[in-house]
Amino acid sequence: MKYTSQNADNLPRFVPNGDYLVTVIEASETLSKAGDDMIKLKLEVEGHGVHLYDYLVATEASFWKIDTFRKAIGDRVVEGEEVELAAAALEGRQGHARLRIEEYQGKKSNKVELWITDRVPTATLKATPPATAQAQPEVDDDVPF
Repeated sequence: MKYTSQNADNLPRFVPNGDYLVTVIEASETLSKAGDDMIKLKLEVEGHGVHLYDYLVATEASFWKIDTFRKAIGDRVVEGEEVELAAAALEGRQGHARLRIEEYQGKKSNKVELWITDRVPTATLKATPPATAQAQPEVDDDVPF
């Protein structure tokens, strides 16, 4: 195979500030620097080939962010419900995020400013069963109405 080499540093590293559809292309369970459970998300900006990372940390101060991310990817979020979030189940999921540009050591990259919950892609909607099953009322099939 022959090809012409390109400098990988010239590939796009960021998109302009704005709202984008992103896909979780990798998700891994790890620990934060403080030792808390964390899911590291590798995201791809649809149609741009740009990759960025976001982190879901299991601390009470960050539960709002996890809930917002879950809503953005189409999960049903119920206040007070205990949730077991598996990294592997997040791969391939899509949601809209507001991205901003940050510069670190002279290089620009995108960061998730916020997850957008009012534009859930219909392809990612996931039916989440209720935490506890509700008893269904009995139906009398002989009632004529």
